[in-house]
Amino acid sequence: MHDSVTYYDLIGFVPGNPKTATSLPATPDLSRTALFLDFDGTLVEIAGRPDAVDVPSGVQDLLSALDERTGGAIAIVSGRRMADLEQYLPDFTGTLVGSHGAEWRTGGDRHVAEEARSETFAHLREVLRAWVAAHDGVLLEEKPAALVLHYRGAPQHQVACGRIMAALAEDTSGFTVRHSKMALELMPERICKRDAVEMLLDRWTGDRTPVAIGDDRPDEGMFAAVQERGGFAIRVGDEETCASYRIRSVADVHALLDCWLQEPEGASCRVG
Repeated sequence: MHDSVTYYDLIGFVPGNPKTATSLPATPDLSRTALFLDFDGTLVEIAGRPDAVDVPSGVQDLLSALDERTGGAIAIVSGRRMADLEQYLPDFTGTLVGSHGAEWRTGGDRHVAEEARSETFAHLREVLRAWVAAHDGVLLEEKPAALVLHYRGAPQHQVACGRIMAALAEDTSGFTVRHSKMALELMPERICKRDAVEMLLDRWTGDRTPVAIGDDRPDEGMFAAVQERGGFAIRVGDEETCASYRIRSVADVHALLDCWLQEPEGASCRVG
């Protein structure tokens, strides 16, 4: 299962015709909402390098307020390493899901996928380290249970990146390649954002409406998960999506979340 069609089948992606940014959902009752937020491209702008991200002032206060209003039913669900999330959001004490679900921090518990300690993963890491050394401009991001080739700084190597990642996935049982913006990620195929969201919804008590906001292909799985459970999803940007709604930018995400905190249930929020 290495091509995009099979991956979309796996996460439950059904192309939709999402509403525009001028037709956003009414303000939910946050005390009865479970909120799932992506990080890059959703809470912060995508940077040229993974380590160059800038967290706007006020984002951590916004997240803390949402954590309080939802009674702790908020999670940052990101492809980033847990260490990155904790570095960029040091004041956020809520649930963090890193590496698409390979890493967890919820309450006082922490968990890392078993693949992180496998000889297979160590071998894949060494192969890609050597390959990247011969391809100027390609960046290898090493996560606890995944390996990412970033070619934003070397778009001429896009095809070569695709070939090496596809070959490794084909030769390695249990691993697959997932696409994101100017990057390819080799990771355990059993791990995905959809499963992470479903697990949290099973854990969190109360009759909650699940809401997800994200901007990239891996977020389609959590979009499908929340919508199948009676909630709604919002896609940032104009790419094809199964999400119920669409919003234009990171700044609009901030404005929408702030509106939900300020306005009563059922009120309309217009951003952008």
